[in-house]
Amino acid sequence: MHEHTTYVAVDRAALAHNARQVLGLLGEGTALMAVVKCDAYGHGLVESARTFIDAGASWLGVSSVAEGVALREAGLDAPVLLFMPAARGECEALVAAGLTGTVAQSEHISWLHEAAAATGKRAAAHLYIDTGLGRMASDDSAPQLMDLADGLGDVDITGAYTHYGPPGSGAMGDWMEVFRAGLPVKMFRRLAGELLEGQGRSGMLLHCAASALTLDDPDSHLGLVRAGTLLYGQYPDHAQRRDLDLRNTFELRTRVAHVGTVGVGGKIGYGGEFQCRRVTRVATLPVGYWHGLGTIPQSLASRAGRCMKYAISRWMSGWGRSWHPQSVRIGEGTAPIIGRISMDHCAVDVTDLPDVRAGDVVVLPVRRVGTNQHIPRVDVEDAD
Repeated sequence: MHEHTTYVAVDRAALAHNARQVLGLLGEGTALMAVVKCDAYGHGLVESARTFIDAGASWLGVSSVAEGVALREAGLDAPVLLFMPAARGECEALVAAGLTGTVAQSEHISWLHEAAAATGKRAAAHLYIDTGLGRMASDDSAPQLMDLADGLGDVDITGAYTHYGPPGSGAMGDWMEVFRAGLPVKMFRRLAGELLEGQGRSGMLLHCAASALTLDDPDSHLGLVRAGTLLYGQYPDHAQRRDLDLRNTFELRTRVAHVGTVGVGGKIGYGGEFQCRRVTRVATLPVGYWHGLGTIPQSLASRAGRCMKYAISRWMSGWGRSWHPQSVRIGEGTAPIIGRISMDHCAVDVTDLPDVRAGDVVVLPVRRVGTNQHIPRVDVEDAD
């Protein structure tokens, strides 16, 4: 048993199971990169990376040099790809740790060259080729970048890749897909293959498939697939295939701190937004927006939509009804969050769960990556 009141229960056996499910989709010659960026989607960077490597992943993918260095310091020696080009001041740490960088413009290669000279080690990188997503469009052509690396002599371009977002992410890919299913991937494979053969680099690693393409298009697998969401037990929203045996890997848990009764007309939480229309048993939980509860990315809705939702929420709360999109789970039952979520507290209506007592375990709905990294991660077998 552990001593934490609030913690994230991580099921590492489920992580390994999900990795094996993805590996079962791949043919001979295709390797799995386990994406462990952003603290392994909130699951804990190092232990999740170890779990995936032990399950059969060959590569690890991270979003910062610090993450890659942390993996090396923990003794993990698998190839690690940094998805974002490193800043100039980070390149020495990248090269010293033996990480594989991403390059999209000539500056990125020049910075790696400087770092290689400073560390006395060769730098490795994969070339990112924009295919319509527009986040890292380059002013330099791929042949120019590879020629630059060759001329410097200590920067090895060992792979090339692109990334396709969900429908609507890039006009080029969307129109190709309408014209012929799978055409964007076929075009990338053909153009990149011809480019590399022309440069005498036919042995370079090509990859373009993240979780959705890994599921839906076997032709996209190439030499490597980059799986993230699938490993953590969820399907990408735009994925068509959904027949894997994925297991849940993550739960934010806490314990009921207090249970009390509020009479008719009583108000709950800051601002008194929720007004009880019946005698209400209220359970107080020591979890709030600091922990990640109730936070919604601004990009999910327009300003007008958020204002409308807020107005509806206030109106319903005034009539004693909750308008939170999800409820907490206590034992076999669920209870709605009522009132405003505070920094480190929230309230739930447990009137219909009369057996709830202080100390009972509660499972809360949160976005995994948005769950505060400082909350202890506990292996699920040690959490009960």
